[in-house]
Amino acid sequence: MINTPDYDLLVRTGPGAPAGELMRRYWQPAALSEEIPAGGAPLPVKLFGEELVLFRDEKGKPGLLGLHCAHRGADLSYGRLEDGGLRCIYHGWLYDSTGRCLEQPGEPAGSTFHERIRQVAYPCTEAAGVVFAYLGPGAPPILPSYYFLTGPDECTFAHKYYHDCNYLQSNEGNIDPSHLSYLHHFLKEDTAAVPWSEGSNGAAVSSNTLFGRDTSPQLEADETDYGVRIFSVRNAGPTEKYLRVTNFIYPNTGNSRSCGRRSPWTGPR
Repeated sequence: MINTPDYDLLVRTGPGAPAGELMRRYWQPAALSEEIPAGGAPLPVKLFGEELVLFRDEKGKPGLLGLHCAHRGADLSYGRLEDGGLRCIYHGWLYDSTGRCLEQPGEPAGSTFHERIRQVAYPCTEAAGVVFAYLGPGAPPILPSYYFLTGPDECTFAHKYYHDCNYLQSNEGNIDPSHLSYLHHFLKEDTAAVPWSEGSNGAAVSSNTLFGRDTSPQLEADETDYGVRIFSVRNAGPTEKYLRVTNFIYPNTGNSRSCGRRSPWTGPR
Protein backbone atom coordinates (compact mmCIF):
# COMPACT_ATOMS: atom_id res chain seq x y z
CA MET A 1 0.00 0.00 0.00
CA ILE A 2 1.29 3.47 -0.85
CA ASN A 3 0.82 6.42 1.47
CA THR A 4 -1.89 9.01 0.96
CA PRO A 5 0.32 11.87 -0.37
CA ASP A 6 1.83 9.59 -3.04
CA TYR A 7 -1.60 8.21 -3.93
CA ASP A 8 -3.04 11.71 -4.31
CA LEU A 9 -0.07 12.63 -6.51
CA LEU A 10 -0.90 9.72 -8.83
CA VAL A 11 -4.69 10.03 -9.05
CA ARG A 12 -5.63 13.71 -8.75
CA THR A 13 -6.26 14.82 -12.34
CA GLY A 14 -7.84 18.25 -11.94
CA PRO A 15 -6.35 21.44 -13.44
CA GLY A 16 -2.87 22.08 -12.10
CA ALA A 17 -2.45 18.64 -10.49
CA PRO A 18 0.68 16.79 -11.69
CA ALA A 19 -1.27 13.76 -12.95
CA GLY A 20 -3.81 16.08 -14.54
CA GLU A 21 -1.07 17.96 -16.40
CA LEU A 22 0.33 14.63 -17.58
CA MET A 23 -3.02 13.36 -18.85
CA ARG A 24 -3.60 16.58 -20.74
CA ARG A 25 -0.54 15.87 -22.91
CA TYR A 26 -2.41 12.97 -24.57
CA TRP A 27 -5.58 12.60 -26.62
CA GLN A 28 -8.32 11.47 -24.26
CA PRO A 29 -11.81 10.05 -25.00
CA ALA A 30 -14.50 12.65 -24.42
CA ALA A 31 -17.66 10.89 -25.66
CA LEU A 32 -19.02 8.42 -28.16
CA SER A 33 -19.60 9.87 -31.62
CA GLU A 34 -23.21 8.72 -31.45
CA GLU A 35 -23.80 10.97 -28.43
CA ILE A 36 -23.48 14.08 -30.60
CA PRO A 37 -25.36 13.22 -33.80
CA ALA A 38 -25.65 15.78 -36.59
CA GLY A 39 -28.14 18.40 -35.45
CA GLY A 40 -28.27 16.91 -31.95
CA ALA A 41 -28.22 18.83 -28.70
CA PRO A 42 -24.89 19.90 -27.15
CA LEU A 43 -23.58 17.47 -24.55
CA PRO A 44 -22.25 18.60 -21.15
CA VAL A 45 -19.14 16.62 -20.16
CA LYS A 46 -16.63 16.76 -17.33
CA LEU A 47 -13.03 15.90 -18.18
CA PHE A 48 -10.21 16.03 -15.64
CA GLY A 49 -12.20 18.27 -13.35
CA GLU A 50 -13.23 20.74 -16.08
CA GLU A 51 -16.87 21.41 -16.95
CA LEU A 52 -17.16 21.48 -20.74
CA VAL A 53 -19.70 21.20 -23.53
CA LEU A 54 -19.28 18.99 -26.59
CA PHE A 55 -21.17 19.74 -29.79
CA ARG A 56 -21.13 19.07 -33.53
CA ASP A 57 -21.28 22.16 -35.73
CA GLU A 58 -23.21 22.53 -38.97
CA LYS A 59 -20.31 21.00 -40.95
CA GLY A 60 -20.27 17.93 -38.71
CA LYS A 61 -17.05 18.87 -36.91
CA PRO A 62 -16.96 18.22 -33.14
CA GLY A 63 -16.10 21.09 -30.84
CA LEU A 64 -15.33 21.25 -27.12
CA LEU A 65 -15.81 24.49 -25.21
CA GLY A 66 -15.90 25.64 -21.61
CA LEU A 67 -19.40 24.98 -20.31
CA HIS A 68 -20.08 28.52 -19.04
CA CYS A 69 -20.42 31.45 -21.41
CA ALA A 70 -17.67 34.07 -21.07
CA HIS A 71 -20.34 36.78 -20.77
CA ARG A 72 -22.59 35.89 -17.82
CA GLY A 73 -21.70 32.28 -17.15
CA ALA A 74 -24.81 30.76 -18.75
CA ASP A 75 -24.75 27.01 -19.43
CA LEU A 76 -23.80 26.52 -23.10
CA SER A 77 -25.19 22.98 -23.17
CA TYR A 78 -28.57 24.71 -23.56
CA GLY A 79 -27.22 26.68 -26.52
CA ARG A 80 -28.34 26.57 -30.15
CA LEU A 81 -26.32 25.14 -33.04
CA GLU A 82 -26.45 27.80 -35.74
CA ASP A 83 -24.44 30.15 -37.94
CA GLY A 84 -21.26 28.09 -37.78
CA GLY A 85 -21.04 27.55 -34.05
CA LEU A 86 -22.77 27.33 -30.67
CA ARG A 87 -24.92 30.27 -29.62
CA CYS A 88 -25.63 31.08 -25.97
CA ILE A 89 -29.36 31.38 -25.40
CA TYR A 90 -28.98 34.14 -22.79
CA HIS A 91 -27.61 37.04 -24.87
CA GLY A 92 -26.85 35.33 -28.16
CA TRP A 93 -23.07 35.29 -28.04
CA LEU A 94 -21.88 32.89 -30.77
CA TYR A 95 -18.74 30.74 -30.46
CA ASP A 96 -17.02 28.57 -33.04
CA SER A 97 -15.21 25.33 -32.24
CA THR A 98 -11.91 27.16 -31.66
CA GLY A 99 -13.45 29.40 -28.98
CA ARG A 100 -13.62 32.56 -31.10
CA CYS A 101 -16.62 34.77 -30.40
CA LEU A 102 -18.22 35.43 -33.76
CA GLU A 103 -21.19 37.57 -32.75
CA GLN A 104 -22.50 39.65 -29.84
CA PRO A 105 -26.01 40.72 -30.88
CA GLY A 106 -26.39 43.14 -27.95
CA GLU A 107 -23.38 45.27 -28.94
CA PRO A 108 -23.78 48.47 -30.99
CA ALA A 109 -23.43 48.22 -34.76
CA GLY A 110 -19.78 48.17 -35.78
CA SER A 111 -18.54 46.98 -32.38
CA THR A 112 -15.40 44.82 -32.49
CA PHE A 113 -15.54 43.79 -28.84
CA HIS A 114 -16.31 40.17 -29.86
CA GLU A 115 -12.81 39.95 -31.34
CA ARG A 116 -11.33 40.30 -27.84
CA ILE A 117 -13.25 37.33 -26.40
CA ARG A 118 -11.87 33.78 -26.37
CA GLN A 119 -13.88 30.98 -24.84
CA VAL A 120 -12.00 27.97 -23.41
CA ALA A 121 -11.74 25.52 -26.33
CA TYR A 122 -9.93 22.25 -26.99
CA PRO A 123 -9.16 20.43 -30.26
CA CYS A 124 -11.19 17.31 -31.08
CA THR A 125 -10.84 14.42 -33.49
CA GLU A 126 -12.79 11.21 -34.12
CA ALA A 127 -11.78 7.58 -34.58
CA ALA A 128 -13.55 4.23 -34.18
CA GLY A 129 -16.80 5.84 -33.00
CA VAL A 130 -15.12 7.90 -30.27
CA VAL A 131 -14.58 11.66 -29.97
CA PHE A 132 -11.11 12.38 -28.60
CA ALA A 133 -10.03 15.70 -27.09
CA TYR A 134 -6.64 17.24 -26.39
CA LEU A 135 -6.68 19.42 -23.27
CA GLY A 136 -2.96 20.18 -23.12
CA PRO A 137 -0.85 23.17 -24.16
CA GLY A 138 0.38 23.82 -27.68
CA ALA A 139 -0.43 21.84 -30.79
CA PRO A 140 -1.94 18.38 -30.16
CA PRO A 141 0.14 15.27 -30.93
CA ILE A 142 -0.75 12.88 -33.73
CA LEU A 143 -3.45 10.44 -32.68
CA PRO A 144 -1.72 7.01 -32.49
CA SER A 145 -2.74 4.59 -35.25
CA TYR A 146 -3.52 1.71 -32.90
CA TYR A 147 -5.31 -1.18 -34.60
CA PHE A 148 -8.40 -0.69 -32.45
CA LEU A 149 -8.68 2.89 -33.77
CA THR A 150 -8.02 2.17 -37.43
CA GLY A 151 -9.93 -1.07 -38.12
CA PRO A 152 -12.78 -1.21 -40.65
CA ASP A 153 -16.19 -0.11 -39.41
CA GLU A 154 -17.62 -3.62 -39.64
CA CYS A 155 -14.94 -4.84 -37.21
CA THR A 156 -15.15 -1.94 -34.76
CA PHE A 157 -17.54 -1.01 -31.99
CA ALA A 158 -17.34 1.44 -29.12
CA HIS A 159 -19.06 1.58 -25.77
CA LYS A 160 -18.45 3.16 -22.40
CA TYR A 161 -18.97 2.28 -18.76
CA TYR A 162 -19.43 4.40 -15.68
CA HIS A 163 -16.78 3.58 -13.07
CA ASP A 164 -17.18 5.15 -9.64
CA CYS A 165 -13.43 5.21 -9.03
CA ASN A 166 -10.30 6.97 -10.24
CA TYR A 167 -8.52 6.03 -13.47
CA LEU A 168 -5.73 4.15 -11.67
CA GLN A 169 -8.10 1.81 -9.84
CA SER A 170 -9.83 1.06 -13.13
CA ASN A 171 -6.58 0.29 -14.93
CA GLU A 172 -5.37 -1.93 -12.12
CA GLY A 173 -8.39 -4.10 -12.88
CA ASN A 174 -7.99 -3.86 -16.65
CA ILE A 175 -4.46 -5.26 -16.62
CA ASP A 176 -4.98 -7.88 -13.88
CA PRO A 177 -5.31 -11.35 -15.51
CA SER A 178 -5.97 -13.33 -12.31
CA HIS A 179 -9.36 -11.84 -11.45
CA LEU A 180 -10.80 -13.10 -14.75
CA SER A 181 -11.16 -16.56 -13.19
CA TYR A 182 -13.55 -15.18 -10.58
CA LEU A 183 -15.15 -11.82 -11.30
CA HIS A 184 -15.53 -12.47 -15.04
CA HIS A 185 -16.02 -16.22 -15.08
CA PHE A 186 -19.59 -17.14 -16.01
CA LEU A 187 -20.78 -20.59 -14.93
CA LYS A 188 -23.10 -20.75 -17.93
CA GLU A 189 -21.90 -20.17 -21.50
CA ASP A 190 -24.08 -17.60 -23.25
CA THR A 191 -22.78 -16.01 -26.44
CA ALA A 192 -25.41 -13.29 -26.23
CA ALA A 193 -24.47 -12.18 -22.71
CA VAL A 194 -20.79 -13.14 -22.40
CA PRO A 195 -18.57 -11.46 -25.03
CA TRP A 196 -15.69 -13.89 -24.43
CA SER A 197 -17.81 -17.05 -24.61
CA GLU A 198 -16.80 -17.71 -28.20
CA GLY A 199 -13.72 -19.75 -29.03
CA SER A 200 -10.30 -18.13 -28.52
CA ASN A 201 -7.83 -17.93 -31.37
CA GLY A 202 -6.39 -21.42 -31.84
CA ALA A 203 -8.54 -22.96 -29.10
CA ALA A 204 -11.55 -25.27 -29.37
CA VAL A 205 -13.22 -23.78 -26.27
CA SER A 206 -14.04 -20.28 -25.09
CA SER A 207 -11.93 -17.94 -23.00
CA ASN A 208 -14.67 -18.10 -20.38
CA THR A 209 -14.20 -21.87 -20.07
CA LEU A 210 -10.41 -21.51 -19.93
CA PHE A 211 -10.64 -18.92 -17.15
CA GLY A 212 -12.36 -21.54 -15.00
CA ARG A 213 -10.02 -24.44 -15.79
CA ASP A 214 -6.96 -22.79 -14.29
CA THR A 215 -7.47 -20.17 -11.59
CA SER A 216 -3.75 -19.72 -10.86
CA PRO A 217 -2.10 -18.57 -14.10
CA GLN A 218 1.64 -18.18 -14.54
CA LEU A 219 2.38 -14.44 -14.79
CA GLU A 220 5.26 -12.52 -16.32
CA ALA A 221 5.68 -8.87 -17.26
CA ASP A 222 7.91 -7.00 -19.70
CA GLU A 223 8.56 -3.28 -19.62
CA THR A 224 8.09 -1.74 -23.05
CA ASP A 225 8.65 1.67 -24.62
CA TYR A 226 4.88 2.28 -24.40
CA GLY A 227 4.26 0.89 -20.89
CA VAL A 228 4.15 -2.75 -19.84
CA ARG A 229 3.14 -6.08 -21.39
CA ILE A 230 1.72 -8.76 -19.09
CA PHE A 231 1.60 -12.45 -20.01
CA SER A 232 -0.71 -14.91 -18.29
CA VAL A 233 -0.47 -18.63 -19.11
CA ARG A 234 -3.16 -21.10 -18.03
CA ASN A 235 -3.26 -24.86 -18.42
CA ALA A 236 -5.88 -25.60 -21.06
CA GLY A 237 -5.54 -29.39 -21.15
CA PRO A 238 -2.97 -32.20 -21.06
CA THR A 239 -1.04 -30.80 -24.03
CA GLU A 240 -2.30 -27.24 -24.38
CA LYS A 241 -1.71 -23.83 -22.85
CA TYR A 242 -3.89 -20.72 -22.94
CA LEU A 243 -1.94 -17.48 -23.40
CA ARG A 244 -3.41 -14.06 -22.74
CA VAL A 245 -1.34 -10.94 -23.41
CA THR A 246 -2.39 -7.65 -21.83
CA ASN A 247 -0.82 -4.34 -22.82
CA PHE A 248 -0.83 -1.22 -20.69
CA ILE A 249 -0.24 1.76 -22.97
CA TYR A 250 1.03 4.81 -21.12
CA PRO A 251 -0.59 6.70 -19.49
CA ASN A 252 -4.08 5.12 -19.18
CA THR A 253 -4.98 2.68 -21.98
CA GLY A 254 -5.08 -1.12 -21.99
CA ASN A 255 -5.95 -3.96 -24.36
CA SER A 256 -5.72 -7.76 -24.38
CA ARG A 257 -5.24 -10.57 -26.87
CA SER A 258 -5.49 -14.31 -26.24
CA CYS A 259 -4.79 -17.60 -28.01
CA GLY A 260 -4.49 -21.32 -27.36
CA ARG A 261 -1.23 -23.17 -28.00
CA ARG A 262 -0.09 -26.76 -27.86
CA SER A 263 2.82 -27.89 -25.71
CA PRO A 264 5.79 -27.97 -25.45
CA TRP A 265 5.72 -24.55 -23.80
CA THR A 266 8.88 -22.71 -22.77
CA GLY A 267 7.37 -19.57 -21.25
CA PRO A 268 5.43 -16.48 -22.27
CA ARG A 269 8.11 -15.02 -24.53
